[in-house]
Amino acid sequence: MMKFGKSVGKFIQKYWWESILAILFIFGVYFGWSGFSDIDKYFLNNSYETLRLFFINARLEETKIVHLPMKLEIARWLAFLFFIMLSFKLFLTIIAPRFVQQAKIRRYKNHVIICGLDEIAMELINKLNDTKIIVIASKNIQYAESLKQRGVKMVIGNPADKAILKSVNVAEASQLYAITDNDIKNVEIAQSAFSLRQINFPDKPNQLQCFTHIQDRELKNILEETALFKYKGILFNINEIGIKYGICTNIDKILIQKMDDIPELLLIGLTDKAENVILQLTHCLTMNRKSFRFTIVESNKEIIGCFKLKYGYLSNFVEIRYIGNIQEVFENKTFTAIFVCLENQIESIKTAISVRNIIAANQPNIFAFSEESESLNDVFNAEGYKILPLRDRNIFMINTLEETIQYIIKLNPVIETLAEAAHNLWRKKDESGNYMEKDEYRTISGHFKQANRNQVLDNYLRTFIATGKKFDAPRDGSLVVFSDKDKETLAEMEHRRWMLEKYNNGWHYGKIRNDNFKVHTDFCTWEELSESNKQKDYNAINLMINQINQQIV
Repeated sequence: MMKFGKSVGKFIQKYWWESILAILFIFGVYFGWSGFSDIDKYFLNNSYETLRLFFINARLEETKIVHLPMKLEIARWLAFLFFIMLSFKLFLTIIAPRFVQQAKIRRYKNHVIICGLDEIAMELINKLNDTKIIVIASKNIQYAESLKQRGVKMVIGNPADKAILKSVNVAEASQLYAITDNDIKNVEIAQSAFSLRQINFPDKPNQLQCFTHIQDRELKNILEETALFKYKGILFNINEIGIKYGICTNIDKILIQKMDDIPELLLIGLTDKAENVILQLTHCLTMNRKSFRFTIVESNKEIIGCFKLKYGYLSNFVEIRYIGNIQEVFENKTFTAIFVCLENQIESIKTAISVRNIIAANQPNIFAFSEESESLNDVFNAEGYKILPLRDRNIFMINTLEETIQYIIKLNPVIETLAEAAHNLWRKKDESGNYMEKDEYRTISGHFKQANRNQVLDNYLRTFIATGKKFDAPRDGSLVVFSDKDKETLAEMEHRRWMLEKYNNGWHYGKIRNDNFKVHTDFCTWEELSESNKQKDYNAINLMINQINQQIV
């Protein structure tokens, strides 16, 4: 009995508001029904009249009683209190929170708006945990409770709707991430955000950083030159940026330090991931000016045919070998590094482990890609009883989502500073020796900004190939100096990188340059390049050397 009493007491203590409402209702019904029973003996009539009390709808004067019984007086006041408390509870629970939230949001400035709620959004929120964040989601889905626990504001609605964006004060925001799973909607979100920003600040430059996720890489390249994105925001593709940055930061695991031999790279699966790996490394040369070699395991001849058609220009840079059966690969061949480029993360891990067992050795390093949660990677890298963790078997998971976020949020300011320095190499100067304002980094298009960023990221590859150390690695205090021959090799790599980047963005050769139609005259070998254009590539290498040496304390 005592346990029952304690349980009831705990329940009332926890749900005290609901308990009061229940007590008012029970006693109100009791006194109401008893009072009406003294007047009318019909059960249904009494129940109906009692129910009307709680809807403040009972007309007690219709009973033609001069003086109401005490029971009805009590019931009437209990019903009235029940109605007042229930209304107040509904106000506090439903109306007030929305009103208070809207009032708080209207005071937000320099906040971050995330449009879309999925794993990308949650990863962003983890990295921005000290920032005021508002999430706009089309519906209340699985992450809603997690957002509430983190204190992140969430608004339900269409993120592309100007009314919704206006309600989250997009005009005062510092960053906006359009990261839904629909490319067109992401474009619409960016368009609506910039439109509202222009209305609120017509005479001020646009300070809103808008990061727009476009899954279709070719569409992204086209959008970079549109009126909307040419000078506004950053377009990004998770596989492209994630693999590009992931390879740069892991280059010491991909290549051997002493580059006497030509690197042999194996790619398993001819997917979008494989394309990005190839495009990132095809331009690289050894310091003896030998191209890297690629072997691709792919049994689908139609996929191979489409790849050759799409990237026919790669034959000018490297030789790619295609093999249909993975068992044939390791018979008479060893590789510098292996990339598992399958779409599914589980299949990638299974294939990586299978390849490791076929090789029966912990070398070479094997890389697999994922744009999903890190949880599975954590499980496979935990200490086990018999099976070695993936990292101890030299199997590395490159999470393209994580790498993209690292690039966009953490390293973007550094990359931007270095990219602006790269841009300044070709800027024109006035008679006083100052840069022309019209050529400032902030005024160039998104396409050319990304070209400068790519040049900076490539420093990670070139520096490691030339020195055996990463671009941002601590030095021993001595300045980095290259011979003229090595400088020329690095400059040739820069020219090859530039050509591949242009090819990949739809540019082609022409006798007369025309940027509007993506025609350029410099699609030629290093030997055929004019001395003046070679000097541009030398300038990029000299800048890289200066940036390396500036890190030496």
